[in-house]
Amino acid sequence: MRYLILFILVCSGTLLSITLLDYYQHQRDGFLDSVQKKLQCRRLREKLVTMTTMKKVDIALFSQEVRGLMNCPWRLNLTHRELHRTELWSCCNASDRLMVTRQNTNQNQSLTYDAEKWRKRKVDQALWDMLPQTVPWSKGSLSRCAVVGSGGILQNSSCGAEIDNADYVIRFNLAPINKSCDVGLKTDLITANPSQINKRYPDLQRNPGPLVEVMSVYGHAHLLLHAFSFGFGTSPCFKVYHALRKACTQQKVVFFHPDYLLKLDKFWRRRGQRAPRLSTGMMLASTALEICEQVHLYGFWPFPLDLSQNTLPHHYYDNVGPSHFMHAMPEEFLLLLQLHSQGGALQLHVGPCILTPTP
Repeated sequence: MRYLILFILVCSGTLLSITLLDYYQHQRDGFLDSVQKKLQCRRLREKLVTMTTMKKVDIALFSQEVRGLMNCPWRLNLTHRELHRTELWSCCNASDRLMVTRQNTNQNQSLTYDAEKWRKRKVDQALWDMLPQTVPWSKGSLSRCAVVGSGGILQNSSCGAEIDNADYVIRFNLAPINKSCDVGLKTDLITANPSQINKRYPDLQRNPGPLVEVMSVYGHAHLLLHAFSFGFGTSPCFKVYHALRKACTQQKVVFFHPDYLLKLDKFWRRRGQRAPRLSTGMMLASTALEICEQVHLYGFWPFPLDLSQNTLPHHYYDNVGPSHFMHAMPEEFLLLLQLHSQGGALQLHVGPCILTPTP
């Protein structure tokens, strides 16, 4: 009986030793995997941050690297966020000067167009009457902002709920929100460009109905227009203002401040941007970086293939590309990706979304 008990004890000890060895082996393997992943993420961030251009870049390989980066945990870097916000504020001051308002403009002063610097517009009584008193966020900074680009990457993304969970949502070019499960419904600020207005709504004075119907889905959003960039854009923007006001719509029409856009262009040129003109997406992503505590970008992916090499349309609602002469979308994306990689300033979402419950 004594030998039997001894045998059982020896077997139990051996089994316990094997179990402990397996446990510590598993723990060690998990630790090594974690260390290896952290090193891979660090190398990816360092590589992407040091890129200077998208010219001659293998897009398929670049997509793989971005996919790898998206699998890395996003790091919050408060120092970087506050530094970038301070630089934008001291340069451009979207908090006060994104829009032309009565607070930042005087009657009878002249506005200099940002794209045609020789052209000026006097703030006469008619223009003064169109201006809001101040910007819509003058009561304080915003918490979580979603800047929703129109890229085809949003198709089947299931990002709608996450976008609608933001405190402030920015959209572009009257983008449709009929695919709400992917792009959400909430809209606080939306843009339209003058050429788009001229093409789609050529007779606003006599027939504002089509524009009024399109705008009805955006609730109480502000419609932000480029009235003082190019001379050809002023008249259609003013027509939009009067058409929507006459129709008593919920939306308020506001105008980009040309001084803000001019200073913002110089800001990004000092950081390597060389295109003739920033895209509106880049303009308002910059605005969000200044006025929002958290900035989340969706639909910013200017490439014809997604991260799994599946073909994408240029927009989630059509396949009409941008003007390559005016904008350099891949170069802008690189700048935004680098801000994501450095942490703190913004988070890019270029894949399917999983809504994280608010604690």
